[in-house]
Amino acid sequence: MNIPWQTALTVSAHFLHGMLEFVRTHRGEQVAAQVLAGAAIPPSLLDQPDARLTRQQYVALYRTVAATLDDEMLGLWSRPIRTGTLKYLMLSLLDAPTVLVALNRFVRFWNLLLDDYRLQISTKNALVRLALVARIPGTQARPLGHEMMIKLAHGIASWLLGREIALHRVDFAFARPRHVDDYAFLFPGDVRFDAAMTSVCFSYADCAEPFKREKHELWAFLKRAPEDWTFTAFHRASIAARTRGYLEQRIGEPVTIQDLARALHVSVRTLNRRFAGEGTHFQAVKDGLRRDIAVHRLANSNTAVAVLAFDLGFADATGFCRAFRQWTGSTPSDYRKGNRQGE
Repeated sequence: MNIPWQTALTVSAHFLHGMLEFVRTHRGEQVAAQVLAGAAIPPSLLDQPDARLTRQQYVALYRTVAATLDDEMLGLWSRPIRTGTLKYLMLSLLDAPTVLVALNRFVRFWNLLLDDYRLQISTKNALVRLALVARIPGTQARPLGHEMMIKLAHGIASWLLGREIALHRVDFAFARPRHVDDYAFLFPGDVRFDAAMTSVCFSYADCAEPFKREKHELWAFLKRAPEDWTFTAFHRASIAARTRGYLEQRIGEPVTIQDLARALHVSVRTLNRRFAGEGTHFQAVKDGLRRDIAVHRLANSNTAVAVLAFDLGFADATGFCRAFRQWTGSTPSDYRKGNRQGE
């Protein structure tokens, strides 16, 4: 079907609501509607709790909200992070000798800007830990703000090295969210919730590596923002990522977990244990890939629903429509119609 699964990746409507939160509460619904129109996102998605945003929609929405608010952190922190802040942050990192020095500069930079939180960096047991510490005890975490800060640190460190850095562990200071399945691809590592504070742990060996990046490479990185620091090159050691890559080539076939185990030269028991370690399972990964490809093609092509169902390995359109409603809360036809209204 010629859609790399990285491109077809979709994210939860949580990100839609989170990015629009400040606009809706401080600028009103009319401005929110203008933002959605500017990002070519149908307003109907706001009423679908299980709706998905394509990668392209996510990037367009971020850029539109950031431009509307003149805030590169979308109103999620105590003060606006004005347009151009990310550029000067990145310029301050380019001549750092190692990623660890760059992360220390990252921390100092943000601590000049934030009133509600401060970043704290520490090294222990061959790990480098970056933590968000509330300046006032009891400050309630805004999930998207915390997700974006961890993603930004991870994305920048990965870009500096030219490869995605594996995360040893991520802790979030909020409850396990409904969209937790997205974390397997956004945060490649052990992710936990209900922590005392949000933090991320990198391998010291990764952070001690030197890097060399030129300004012309930085301009390209900034031009594509937030795509490169949000959707980094996916962690190839992740079993979920490897499974999606394997299934992508066989999406129309009745692939079983036994087939996958043989292809990866492991037992089914070992495979299930690794899935459990990432908080998912084989069928969830398979359904996630089929859902993402379906959403991508419904939003970007005129492929007939029956043809799409066949391409995704369903016996008939009825079964596909039933599954799609379970995934998104909408029928394929209504989803396509809604996206066409956003054009």
